[in-house]
Parts: sequence; structure tokens; C-alpha cells
Amino acid sequence: MKYWISLLGAALAVAPSLVCAQKNALKAVPAVISGEFTGVPDSTTVAIFEPLPGVPLSYFFADGPNEAAVRGGRFSYRLRHAETGFVRYSGKYVPRNLSFVEPGARITFALKPGAGNAPPTVVFGGANAAGNNLLEQGKLLNGGPPDGSRIRAALAGAPTATAGLAALEAEAATPKALLMAALREHQISQRCYDVLTAEVEQRVLFWAGQALEFHFQNPAKANLHLQMPDAEARQLIQALCARYAPTLPRYRYSALGNLGIVAGLRAQGVLPGPAPTARTWAGHAPKFEQVFGDFGRFDYLPAPAQAKAVGDLMLTALAFRTMSPVDFAKVAADYQQLFPASPYAPLMAKALPKEPTALTKAGQNQTFGTLAVGAHALAFAPGLDTVRTLAGLVRQQFAGRPVFVDFWASWCGPCIAEFRYEPGLHEFASKNGIEVLYISVDKAGFREKWAALAAKNTLRGAHYLASEAVQESLKSAVPYLPTYMIFDKNGQLVEASAYHPSDGEKLYQQLRERLGLR
Repeated sequence: MKYWISLLGAALAVAPSLVCAQKNALKAVPAVISGEFTGVPDSTTVAIFEPLPGVPLSYFFADGPNEAAVRGGRFSYRLRHAETGFVRYSGKYVPRNLSFVEPGARITFALKPGAGNAPPTVVFGGANAAGNNLLEQGKLLNGGPPDGSRIRAALAGAPTATAGLAALEAEAATPKALLMAALREHQISQRCYDVLTAEVEQRVLFWAGQALEFHFQNPAKANLHLQMPDAEARQLIQALCARYAPTLPRYRYSALGNLGIVAGLRAQGVLPGPAPTARTWAGHAPKFEQVFGDFGRFDYLPAPAQAKAVGDLMLTALAFRTMSPVDFAKVAADYQQLFPASPYAPLMAKALPKEPTALTKAGQNQTFGTLAVGAHALAFAPGLDTVRTLAGLVRQQFAGRPVFVDFWASWCGPCIAEFRYEPGLHEFASKNGIEVLYISVDKAGFREKWAALAAKNTLRGAHYLASEAVQESLKSAVPYLPTYMIFDKNGQLVEASAYHPSDGEKLYQQLRERLGLR
């Protein structure tokens, strides 16, 4: 998403070579992001997902290390690429929304404690702080479901396509006015204004397109209550997709996957377009079920749009390891053949393992292991994973011993935040003959990350990467993460919702009571 940079004609006329030199120098310098966290423990990790060359933003994929640790209440991270676009943060004490970056910028943010029981807030400083604070505060149609509800109400109340388009433009007018005021006060750059204004327009398409796509799929379930007839609704979505087409140059940095909406509307026949001559992506749809439920719709997009939309989802699949390397290599080969010049292709090639790892050898169990005192990696027991239920695992592996079970996942920030309280838990468990079992509900493709995090956080005890069968059996028993359970020495569940390790003595007293300890 991007408007081309607006430069003053006079400046170009007076010193074109100087302006070009300054632009090139600026582009060569990556942005720096730093944060101030009052009262946040050291070693708290901040993950940063930055725009990559030719790729606007992958919400989950990072081309290399992208973490910074808090030290002395501060952290600093230098982006590895000098790119314009959006940055996403992941962590307990970081911005909830995206922030805008441009080459050479220095961006700061500070965690501000909330008044009373109010949660803490994040306030941006540095370059384009006004724009990033609008993003953080959800004032650019990025505030979540309430914005979607307003867009739906604007659609429902319009009697014609023309009136609907005007109502949607009115919804975009307020955030655009906020950005214009910031530009006039020299609080944001022209580039920041262009990119954030374009993002507002893509938010309009996102909320409205999502509602209308669902309406055309199933009017009863969509519950949109349109005043306009369907013929007018079709005219409206066609006009909206033409005006805010995600493939337009000014939207090249958009962080939204609106091409999926366009593809769905074309597949339904709501938007005009030829039928696909090949169903490449429909053939790969089963492999992408965990990433996108209707992957075959992308066959209906023109080739350039396919390259971007499918590329985005392939990076997501890589990040979450939702398929085997062999399956992913097959999809990547088709992608490379269709789009050899795509900037996504080298990212996929770099991320794919060059040869099968020992972890995939037949007959080798790599899902149940232990981390011993002083060890730096999990040690795995021989044999295949035959466990089908949690109770079966406890009885099979810990006969005659009580067990404290910690359910977690590599993507669960609150789970990982609890790990810093593990030393106290382990001391209590060791003194009282209690085993500690960590059960991860990650997908199988996250096996390496699961094992690495267990070692990194020194989680001494037993570890199990739950199979699909066990995860299915846990759906009702573990509704959220983290969850903690206590089993007695007979393998009987005596506490289904135990206190957290951070609760300290409350947990230890609960263990004494449930297990009959003195």
C-alpha cells in the first residue's frame, strides 16, 4: 500500500541530484525501534515482524532472528531491511496494533501504567509518533469489531449502491481528517500520511467486503439486513473493489489480506472475471486448511494478484509449519514455476530445509522427552507415540507418582511468561516427590521450536508434544492456555484448574491439599 512520495516541484527544479542522493541515502538506512518498560522484568522477550524486501508484512513469518530482550526496562531493535511498511509486535508489553516505519526512522514507545485498574497503555514517540499513536489507539478503522459493526450498519441503512458508497466514504472521512491534521502540523511525514490513508481505505474494503461476501454466501446467517436489493449490493461491491482494488500501486504496503475477499467474490460470480483455466491452488487446498479454509478461491485471481495472495499464505504456512517439508516443497515448486520473479520465491527457498532431518526418521519417537538438570536439550525415549488420552499418558509414564501438568504452546505469550516462576515450582515439586509434565498443544510442524523453547526456558521435567488424538481429547478439558492440572499417584485427576506457578504459595498449598502432603 503506497502513494508515490510527493516531492515539491521547486525542490526538484533547484537540486534534483541532491534530492535523489538524499533519497538513496535514506533508503539505505534501516529503522531503529526502541521501547521503555517501567516495571517489566528483564529477559522479557519482544518479537518484531518487519517488512521484507518486496513483501509488505507477514504477520507471522520472519526471515531470520527477530527478537529483542528487555534489559534494565528497555529494549532496542534495528530492522534488518531498509523498507517502508508496517511492523507487528508480539509480546505481553508491546503495542496491540501495527506501527508504520520508513527507512532511517527512529521509533520509540513507552509502556504507561494505567490509572486504577485500567490496563497499561503504549505511547509512541520519535518519527511519525502521531500516526503510530492513532494506529495504537485504533482510530484508523483498525479498532476491531466495533469498527466492523459501524461499517455493517452503514451498509444496512443505505437504500442504493450510490448511497452505500457515500456512507462508506463518510466512515473513512474522520480517520482521514485526523491524518491530514497531523500532516499539516508536521507531526507525520508525507509518506506516512499516504500509507496510513491508504490503509484506512483498505480497512473500508475489509469490513464491507467481508460483510457482503458473507451476505452473498448465506443471507440468513449473514444477518446484514440490507435495505438495498441484491442487484444494488452487487453494484456497490463492484464499485468498492474497483475504487480500492488491493492491486493498485498505492496499496502495495497494505497489511490486510483483502485479495482473499476479492478472490471469494470472483469465485461466487459477484465480481466479474473469467473462469480459471487451471485449478492449481484448489489441488493444494487440503494442505492449507489450517491457514485458509478456501485456498482454491485464489485460482480466480489474475496472475499478479495470485502471486501476492498465495505468497502471503505460503509464508504463514511456513511460519506455523502446518504441513510437512515434503508437501510444502511441492506447493513451492508450483509457485516457483508460475511466478519465478516473485519476491516470495527466494524467501520460501531459503526457509525450506535442504534435506530431511533426523526428526522425521521412521520409528523414532520425537514427541516425549525429558530435560534433566544441567542439560541443554531434550532427551527422547525410543519408540513410537501410542498415547491417546492424557490419563493414559500419566499412568503410562508416571505410575505411582503424583504429577503437575502444565499445558502450553509456543505461540502463547501468557504461558511463556509463567516460565520465569518455574524455579520455585521445581524446588517444591522436588522436595515433595511430584513430577512436572509440560504438554504442548503446538502443531507437529512446530516440533523444533517446541523443543528449543523447552531448553531455552530450562523447563526441567517431562515434555510431551501432544498428538492430534490427544489434542482432540483435550478440547473440552483445556478450553484456554495456560491451564494447569494435578494428578495423584494413582493417575486420578484431582484438580482440573490448578493455580498458576506465579501464584506461588497458593499453588503449593493447593498441591498439599489435593495430594495429601504434610
